[in-house]
Amino acid sequence: MVEIATQEQKQAFFDMWQNCFGDSETFMNWLFEKRFLADFSTYIKKENKIVCCMQSYPFHIWVRGNLVKGVMLCGVCTDPKYRKQGLMTELFSKTMNILAQRGYVLAVHTPAVLKSYYPFGHFAVNRCKYIKSDNIAHFTKSDDIVEINQNFAALYQCYEQFSKNYTGCISRTMADFLLKIDDYKADGAKVIACEYNKEVKGYAVFYCTESILQAVETVAQNDVIYQKLIEGICCYGEGKKLSVKLPEEVCVKANSLYEEVVEKGVTGILDVQKLMSTLCTEQKGYAIQIEDTVIQKNNGVFDLNGTATTKPADIKLSIGNAVQLLFGYCSLTELQQQNAVEIYHSENAKKIEQYYSKQKCYIVDEY
Repeated sequence: MVEIATQEQKQAFFDMWQNCFGDSETFMNWLFEKRFLADFSTYIKKENKIVCCMQSYPFHIWVRGNLVKGVMLCGVCTDPKYRKQGLMTELFSKTMNILAQRGYVLAVHTPAVLKSYYPFGHFAVNRCKYIKSDNIAHFTKSDDIVEINQNFAALYQCYEQFSKNYTGCISRTMADFLLKIDDYKADGAKVIACEYNKEVKGYAVFYCTESILQAVETVAQNDVIYQKLIEGICCYGEGKKLSVKLPEEVCVKANSLYEEVVEKGVTGILDVQKLMSTLCTEQKGYAIQIEDTVIQKNNGVFDLNGTATTKPADIKLSIGNAVQLLFGYCSLTELQQQNAVEIYHSENAKKIEQYYSKQKCYIVDEY
């Protein structure tokens, strides 16, 4: 049976995380001290111990320039001794319904294996570009790139402006942004920034190990600043490997670097009617049929503003493909090419596609 956690069970969740993931104890101590929310954590017990669990954090998420009430999921795991028993299917499905009943609209997360969540209707909505090197060449740091060891509040405006540009980004308060930076710093991260006229134009958060420089969050106003930040990171590790996570559309150049674009990050719709009503405030006279095997109330035929309609459906698609369309990750034409949508009324489908145009999608955060 799926249960909601209590504060007294924090250690059991800690032990599960330690058993299933490879994070440092320093990071875990910080995470469970600052981020563990019992009321947003669920579990299944077997033989009087927690063997399957997950956590979530409430946030507002940018979708097409609108703020949508959602959660970020993490720590989804099952004790290796109890896997392949259907426990995660039970836990995940029940938890999504609990969150939906509480009024949350979206759930975003960055699982290691994206397709393992497709059966729950949580589909990919994000591609990342990784700038890489197997042997970092010598780089010269630009004079406006500086290392930041305090006053991280100066980075906040840069993040806030950046997050509004992408569907899937978390909208953070100053306090929560600083908490996130503390999260990174707890595990030894370095932070550099591009400063011009005492204003931060971009920043990068990265880890420096014996073998690799790994930048987990790099935010900038334009490609020129991204270029400066990447070269600044490289100055910390000549001869090492490099991995810098960026939005897909960023373009940087360097002879010793190469790039790799991968799908990373999924989203599930907890309440499709609330999402549609946020993105469209008035009826448009169209009809979209949604099918969801996890959350019953997401099933039905809806106008663009989420109102249930008795009109014959113009298109039909699963809840997972619906999130790709509503986010703007896939166009209706792309979904049709994938045989992921049924078109019943082609003229209306063209109007729906125009309304749900492609967007820049990016999930920068994991916690």
